[in-house]
Amino acid sequence: MPTGIAVVCDTDDCLAVYLAVQTGDDGDERSADEVSRIARKAAEGAGWVISFGFQQPVMTCPGCADGRGPVLERGICQRCMGRTDASSRCVYCLYPGQPEQTDDD
Repeated sequence: MPTGIAVVCDTDDCLAVYLAVQTGDDGDERSADEVSRIARKAAEGAGWVISFGFQQPVMTCPGCADGRGPVLERGICQRCMGRTDASSRCVYCLYPGQPEQTDDD
């Protein structure tokens, strides 16, 4: 079974979450340190800012890092789970989401 990893923003009152990380389903067990490294690398690739405080990684979502956060409303953004506008763009991190598919066959 695939293992999912959630990364949350460390900014006060921010609801941003990054869920699109899977460590694989090959049955291999991974150490907590290895899973943490995978999560940090994936989040950083998605625009999250990683820094260190008190010898622990501090995760900051793209919206907070660019001054548009904190994420106060949940939505469908793949990068931070923030609310999207009518054009499917996140109002917090500006991630251009995919327009909804319609079945007009």
